[in-house]
Amino acid sequence: MTDQAGNLDTFRAEVAEWLQGNFPENLKSQGIAPFGGVEGDRVVEGEAALWRDRLASRGWGTPTWPAELGGGGLNHQEAKVLSEEMHRVGAINPIPLLAGMGVTMVGPTILEYGTEDQKQRH
Repeated sequence: MTDQAGNLDTFRAEVAEWLQGNFPENLKSQGIAPFGGVEGDRVVEGEAALWRDRLASRGWGTPTWPAELGGGGLNHQEAKVLSEEMHRVGAINPIPLLAGMGVTMVGPTILEYGTEDQKQRH
């Protein structure tokens, strides 16, 4: 086993432990419904809001974005592990759904082409 594989195994165990302590069990396999569904016309509250906030506090709503810009600072392999572990427990990442184009299009464009000032401001 390489150091990288060992590090990913360690990271997987850390993610699994964090999810066990932080993902509300009653949201398991509910998909996007608690977050307003496709229309996003519902206020996110209760345990759905708690999960959103906990995930965001780790930067895991945007896992591969730099940590200094509010992301998780994960490499792509770590982000894949996070996604796999979330899937295993029936969790979703609601941040792209809730933030829409800001996370899915605008943010990545600023990260790739923006100035340092733009990255810090947005």
